Amino acid sequence: MKAEEIFGKSVEVMKRLFPSQGVVDAVKRLRCGKDEEVRALLRGERENINELVRKIVDAKGSEEALEGASQELRDAMVARYLLNRDIFMKTFPEGLEEIDPDPLAIWAAIMISPRDEQENS
Repeated sequence: MKAEEIFGKSVEVMKRLFPSQGVVDAVKRLRCGKDEEVRALLRGERENINELVRKIVDAKGSEEALEGASQELRDAMVARYLLNRDIFMKTFPEGLEEIDPDPLAIWAAIMISPRDEQENS
């Protein structure tokens, strides 16, 4: 699968989970913070993000899985998606041959990289 297709499928899931204004607002809040603050947010919410991603996958991508998630957690999810997506696209600029074509699987793979599973990320 070409990188552009992977990117497009992951964006589909983000659009379903986060209304476009929600992403815009999260990016604005993240830009207002310093890089250290964003990194601290990602570190502090690491386990919560991983748990919520798994919950969303178990719910087959239903936005209802986000109910009750704090604004900080939602912002951290947007930050991680943008960061990991950029890393993924730089690491695999041509795409990947053997990848599950399911948009939710692609999104989850971008959202939880091996680095995100580690305690000291």
